[in-house]
Amino acid sequence: MIAYISPLLPKKTGIALYSQHLINALQTALNLGGEELAIFDDGVDDCNAYQTDYIAQEILPLIFEEARREPFSQFIYNFGNNPHYHLPVLQLLRQHPGIVVLHDTVLYYLIAGQGLGGVWQALLKTPNTQPIDSIHEIGNDNPEHDILRYSAPAKHPFLHEVLARADSIVVHSKMAKEQVIKAGYTGSVHQVPLIDYQQAVNVDAALIENSTVIELVKQKESQGTFIIGLFGFSGETKRSHSIFVALSGLADELKSRVKLLIIGNDHYQADIRATGITKLVVNSGYVSDADYDQSMALCDLIINLRYPSMGETSAVQIQAMSAEKPSIVSNYGWFSELDDDTVHKITADEQEIEELQQAITRMMCDEPYRLSIAQAAKRYVKKHHSPVQVAQQWMDIITESRDLIESR
Repeated sequence: MIAYISPLLPKKTGIALYSQHLINALQTALNLGGEELAIFDDGVDDCNAYQTDYIAQEILPLIFEEARREPFSQFIYNFGNNPHYHLPVLQLLRQHPGIVVLHDTVLYYLIAGQGLGGVWQALLKTPNTQPIDSIHEIGNDNPEHDILRYSAPAKHPFLHEVLARADSIVVHSKMAKEQVIKAGYTGSVHQVPLIDYQQAVNVDAALIENSTVIELVKQKESQGTFIIGLFGFSGETKRSHSIFVALSGLADELKSRVKLLIIGNDHYQADIRATGITKLVVNSGYVSDADYDQSMALCDLIINLRYPSMGETSAVQIQAMSAEKPSIVSNYGWFSELDDDTVHKITADEQEIEELQQAITRMMCDEPYRLSIAQAAKRYVKKHHSPVQVAQQWMDIITESRDLIESR
């Protein structure tokens, strides 16, 4: 039996959504070989009430009781940066090695979530580091001495402890694989694509519950409104300010028929007002999974910028491509690895706003170009991210890891 450890839905993290889809694909593949997957997280009551595909178990007994770990031949650990979700995963990895999935290759925030003492301990374990100088810099180079707001997290990726306990590493991009190898890891590093979430392509208004989204459907039907989607959690790396400024500079004719649909948090309001685009923005707040899917299907264009990168990929991007939506992305990190005909790439430098404005204008005015991007994106996801294909790659990794364990 294999233990799979990850934040799980309904926790609001892309890794939970990733795991939901991967678990389903892996269970099917493992069952064909007579193996089983046991699912673990911290605080699983909400997860078990949320879905019926599996019964999740509590991670804490695995951490503190060796006997609870003995039935499992292998462990799969999912790591991201949220300390609330991933500290228990790190605590279990300290007790038992396994296959590590790195959704980020900079784990600064995971360690910083343990406070300055946790950062100090991580610095002591990191080779070629000056701990005293580094702790002084981290403690002072941030607003109000809040180490979670440190300005240069990439300087301290804090990968050493995780890599030291990993039987093998799984990443989702070429960039992340290179970073892991550069960090000194000498074991197997596997690049496995994110899994296709198989999004709805067309809107089914009867399935929508959110009143704001319902009104936008009506507006699109009656007025031909062009809808741009902004999905996912907020953060400076998502370049939201550049998006707002670019929209504010569109020609009046384009502004008269465009709406920016923001799904999720409402942290943008001050910037939206400052850039003068209040009338262009529709914010639905958090929505159900069904409304999320329908909202993406409603969009004519997705903007999904990211700079700088922590080595992460983007579930939102795979969802957009699966839903056959054209998208504008930053030509940086994992996004730069996507085929050029599947997305519209812009630079992440001082030309960002100008290029973004030009890209939006072209998408709104050149329907054949927009459709060609969307269709190529759909083909790309089907070719590289199919659940069956991803599950088979995982089966190969599990077999290799088992052979490694048996050879010790």
